[in-house]
Amino acid sequence: MSEEDKAAIAAAIKAKKKAKKMAKKRKAIGGGEEGGEEGVEEVAEKENSLGGRMRCAREGLNCTITGSYDGVRNWIARLKEFDPVFNQTEFKLTDSLPDGQHFPGLKAFPVDELVNYGLAGSRAPAISETATHLEPSEYHAKMAEKDTVIIDVRNYYESSIGHFKPPSSGAELIDPKMRKSTEFPVWLDKPETKEKLKNKQVLMYCTGGVRCERASALLREKLKGEDKDLNVKGVYQLQGGIHKYLDEYKGDGGFWHGKNYTFDKRFAHGAKDLEDAGAVATIATCEACSKPWDRFRGKRRCPTCGVPSLVCKECLDMDARGEKRLGKDVRCKLCVEEGIWDKRDVKRKDERELRDYEEKLLKAKGGGGGGGEEELEEEMEMAYDHEPAPNPTNETRLWIGNLNNRVMTIDLLFSVIPNIKFAQWLTNPEGGCRGFCFVEMKSAEDAAYVMGMAGTKVKGRPLKVNYQKADNKSAWPPPNAVYA
Repeated sequence: MSEEDKAAIAAAIKAKKKAKKMAKKRKAIGGGEEGGEEGVEEVAEKENSLGGRMRCAREGLNCTITGSYDGVRNWIARLKEFDPVFNQTEFKLTDSLPDGQHFPGLKAFPVDELVNYGLAGSRAPAISETATHLEPSEYHAKMAEKDTVIIDVRNYYESSIGHFKPPSSGAELIDPKMRKSTEFPVWLDKPETKEKLKNKQVLMYCTGGVRCERASALLREKLKGEDKDLNVKGVYQLQGGIHKYLDEYKGDGGFWHGKNYTFDKRFAHGAKDLEDAGAVATIATCEACSKPWDRFRGKRRCPTCGVPSLVCKECLDMDARGEKRLGKDVRCKLCVEEGIWDKRDVKRKDERELRDYEEKLLKAKGGGGGGGEEELEEEMEMAYDHEPAPNPTNETRLWIGNLNNRVMTIDLLFSVIPNIKFAQWLTNPEGGCRGFCFVEMKSAEDAAYVMGMAGTKVKGRPLKVNYQKADNKSAWPPPNAVYA
């Protein structure tokens, strides 16, 4: 384990302790429970009549909020009063939404990453290393330049209904064709990707700019290290994302083609003037009947990979009436393109690519994929450097996940995690670690101690730990229990 890894784990442990002290401040903009005042959600909902979702991480906030004209602006003013950092925040406002597009309530919840790239903790690239931010007009001009590539860092189903279409003499658009953001680091590390970036200037874009923060920082980190020979001429991202670009080019959409997929109740939108005139181009088709269609509706998902299905209203209605069923052959365009018919094929592909990528990371850090006694001793020392978590119901059964299935063994688990009584060791079809397991601890105090280990890195991966309440539906100890 490198000094950098140990420092990162120590920082994570310190941050966890600090988080408890900061709970009161996070609790409310106008105060906390001790002062008799309401928390952030109550203030926003009751005082300003807001609804929406607020994702909170160490790197910042990502919020989608709906409310009245005055309510939203009053909330922004309160944020700026609370902390001057919000004076530099770019708030994207869309007025005159129909009442049906308002969120009914406000939810705030903590996350490890604002966007899940699988780069939490010590893997996270420094946010200070993000790309140069370009305003829409500057980005528009860059898209017309030669020796330039544009990376759409959104998911494939988003880009399928709308994306940039630069002039033929300008930049080349690259779609990573991801089903989820955790695939981006693997895609960025592929030789064919690096070949496309070589000797080019790189532009990135996403819906509102948040995903580009982490994606561009990762690329710039790699360009300073293992990929410095790519001779990339510069890395740039669209300030404010597609949302701000379409506000700037609301007349004709600029180089934008189709609609911008959103995660709020608008679902998708184009340039305003084109929308008002009913002239936004429909560039996608229904997965069932192939007619032009660009609206994700209903709860149906691709039966092989699970991404939202792009199926027209008529086909959904016929399926609901039993006139024409949407079978397993109605798959997303990416599964059709890749020839995937079974969800297990997607899982195997993802697991294989992730294993190869993580093995490379381990080798780059000197781990060699297997580790040695010295590294194991360091991990065991780090395992004890934390505080126990609360265990009010005195649980003794735990779920332990995010195990490195490339190298993790039951013996290694017993060595790293103290005072396990027995474990339900789960294996994959190849006989290796499945990535998670269930354990019975010797006491409730031991379980609380291991809960406090959450985030501690073992063989390159931060542990995930949850209490697993006992039930009467399954035998415990299980028949395949392995005793320490």
